Amino acid sequence: MDYIVGVDGGGTKTEVAFYRRDSLHETDNVLFGPGSNPRASGYDTSAERIAALIDDGMKKFHIPPDSVIAVGAGIAGAGRFQEQEELTARLRSLFFKLDMSENLKIDVFSDSKAALQGALHPDMSSGMLIISGTGSNAVAVEEGTFFKSGGWGHLFGDEGSGFDIGRQALRRITKERDGRAAPSSLPGIILRELGLMHAEQLVGHFYQAEDQKKEIAALARPLIEHEHLPEVRDILEQAVQELVLHIESLHHKMRREDGELPVFTAGAIFNNSSFMQETFRNYIETKGLGVIRQIYSSPSSGAAKLTERRGC
Repeated sequence: MDYIVGVDGGGTKTEVAFYRRDSLHETDNVLFGPGSNPRASGYDTSAERIAALIDDGMKKFHIPPDSVIAVGAGIAGAGRFQEQEELTARLRSLFFKLDMSENLKIDVFSDSKAALQGALHPDMSSGMLIISGTGSNAVAVEEGTFFKSGGWGHLFGDEGSGFDIGRQALRRITKERDGRAAPSSLPGIILRELGLMHAEQLVGHFYQAEDQKKEIAALARPLIEHEHLPEVRDILEQAVQELVLHIESLHHKMRREDGELPVFTAGAIFNNSSFMQETFRNYIETKGLGVIRQIYSSPSSGAAKLTERRGC
């Protein structure tokens, strides 16, 4: 029996799933491990973590190495051609050591492209996916052609993401401390979350943080827990407006106006904030930018489907 391995590699978690070639939607043969974003962990570590999970999976699920005909990997931090080539070369070397076929097909794509392919229902050939997690980006596909918006990283972009929400809250707190904004409940929410007493302590806390982006993005969680508050909703509303701009950008790139185009949402921010879900839906439907649909299958399934369609 032939298998295609689908990989969904993020910054904190990697999923490896073994799909039978004739059934790329569902599988019980799934393993999870540490993150494999090469920008965060380096290409060598990223490849080693993916290969180790695949090796563990072949042993656990009793899958012979020569029955794996392809590996499709949707990887955060590997959205550009050079990044994909770097990771592919390292994976090929490691797979050879696992006695996998020298003719094994290996495809590396962006995580968002794989996630969109997984989200699409079998009868769909077009759609859009907007992701709001630690970072943010959007991707669309139409008859096999992909379009993207965002993905510039937190220094230049990530608007509407957890990082953006956390950063906006911190900016509001510093303005309040200076008297440049009216007092609100935001300082109390954030300082309690961090175990700090005064706003001045924020500078030392974050500038000395080992992973500033991750820690700032983590502030979105306590804010979402208080999303009933007007000052929190103001920040979340701004985030939604930025995410809608991504969808408008994709429509422009696709040169189409289609109020029935499927739009999928993904990421921890959408998953945990009912306010953002509903506000985003209202914007999309009011502007005639599409119809929010439920995701069909997983990003790892999408990665397997993409590599199968490229021929294996």
